[in-house]
Formats: sequence, structure tokens, C-alpha cells
Amino acid sequence: MKQHHGGSRGEPSLAPAPDFRYVGLAPGGGVGLCLAGGVAVAGASAAAGLYAAFGLRPALAFAVLASAGAAASIRAVFSRRSRRSSSSRVAMAIVPWGILLEEEEQPRVLRWAAVRSVRVEMTYARDQASDSTRFSVVTVDTDHERFVARAAGAVPLDRLLVHLEAYARESAHAISLDLDGARAGDGPIEPDCEPLLHAARVYVGSAPGSIRLGLEGGGYRGSGVHAASPVALAELRRVLRDRTERPVDPRPFAAVVAAELGARDLTEEVIALVQSPHPVVAAVAKAAACRLGVATARAGTLDEVAPFLLDEDRRALEAWASS
Repeated sequence: MKQHHGGSRGEPSLAPAPDFRYVGLAPGGGVGLCLAGGVAVAGASAAAGLYAAFGLRPALAFAVLASAGAAASIRAVFSRRSRRSSSSRVAMAIVPWGILLEEEEQPRVLRWAAVRSVRVEMTYARDQASDSTRFSVVTVDTDHERFVARAAGAVPLDRLLVHLEAYARESAHAISLDLDGARAGDGPIEPDCEPLLHAARVYVGSAPGSIRLGLEGGGYRGSGVHAASPVALAELRRVLRDRTERPVDPRPFAAVVAAELGARDLTEEVIALVQSPHPVVAAVAKAAACRLGVATARAGTLDEVAPFLLDEDRRALEAWASS
């Protein structure tokens, strides 16, 4: 796995955020048999060409070799299938925060920390001398299970295949209750968002917060939301843009403060977080963007990430976003 750099003080930086929003997959596999069938078809076509050019004997010799190759491919496919008898073919949806499995009893959620590997195999078709992807088969492994599903055409999962391990690390980071990553929340087992929202509101109205953000004394409490000062914009932008990999992430706190101050100049920095592989970071960014007046077509909705949130966190963000 590549190590990413570019964080402050030479520390490792976060991987690029997932570049897909939703990848839907239907139950099933089948790449191996299609490849074996392709070997047989290609062999038959080549043998016919040899017969036309050179006669029967070379064509028969080639056909025997092609048949042996196809048989070997099919044996390999069934051998792999026998070793993978525990594979489950299920419908799944891959989103920036993990994988949703449509199982019979009830849907399941696989967060990135539970996923050990993701593999994509593709079959191709040739049409008028140009190749195109017929379908993709995606295999997901956890410590004890394997899930297989497929989609027509190519699937945009290249970034996930490269950065899965980094996404697992990032999704396990604690949420900070300040701008410096000094105070960690109690998540993911306990709710994060109500304490986060409370801490941000208190900070904006406090003397340390007013001094650090260059807010006029009493202005926030006395007259509601004001345009953030240049000092506040610079300080919050620095935190929101920081890609340093921190075990305690202060970016959600900065996003809440920006929304509380009505800092629309920071809209792009907040929007950049809605694809974060950390579900709470993404959800807070979506709610903050809503407070800043961003259309849901750009920021998405809390419903998208809700399966990966505690119910208490979802309710807290829904109430704050609509207030």
C-alpha cells in the first residue's frame, strides 16, 4: 500500500476521497466461465482459418491444443469454485462509506474496517475492432466471508482498489471536539454528533473562540449569525483543507463552526468532505452544507450515509440541518 504524503510537518496525508457515489451490483459472477468459453471460441475460429489456409492436419493439431486449453481453463474455474463454496452471491451497493449487502433476512452494512479486499474482474467484447467491457464481477472478502456480485459494463472502483486500507484507517479516526484535535469524542460506539454540535456552539460564543476567530465580543450571541471575519475564514479554511492523517479529526468541528457562522466563503471546503470515507465526517459535512444553502444535488443527503450512522447521530444532524 502506498504511503501518502503532503500533510503538515511531513506527516502522512489522507488518501484521495472515494470518487464514486453509488455503484449498484446484482447477484452473480461468471468471469471464469466466460474466459474459458472465450478460449474455446477463439480456438475454433483459429482452427477454421488454418484449415482454409493449410489443410486438415495443421487445423486438427491446433484444434486439439485449443480444446485442451479450454478444458484446463474450465477445470481451473470449477476448482476455484470448489475452494470458494462459501461465497455468497448477493446484490450489493458500494458507497464511499462501505458496502451495503441486500440479504434475505435484512440488509447488512460492511464498513471499510471489516473489508479485507475488493477485487474486480472484467470481460470484454470486440465490436468493429474496438474493445468494450461487457460486465464486471466484484468480489469482496472479509475475515470469514466472501461476497460476489456483478454489473454491466465497467465499474468506477479504481481508487477504492488502491486505497482500501487507507479508507479503513480514516474511517476509524475519532471526531475532535475542538479545532486542534486535542479532545476526542466518544464514537463510534457512543454518539458523536450531539456532543460535537454542542461543543462547536459553545466555542463560537466563548472568549477563546472569539479571540482565535476574530469575532466581535458578544456579536454572535447578540445578533445571531454574522458573516465570519477574515481571521475566522482563514483559520477554518486551514483546518478544513488540512489533509494530514490525524487519529482525532478536527475537520467536522470546523465544518460545524463554519455553518454556525454562516461562512459561505467556505462552501467548497465543506463540500470537499461529503465524500470522506468516514461516515460521521461526511454526514456532518452534508448537514453543514445544507445549513450553508448548498443544493442537495451537490452535497447529497443524510439518507445516503444513514445506514452507517448511529440513530442518535442521524437525528441530531437532521435537526441541526433543518434549524
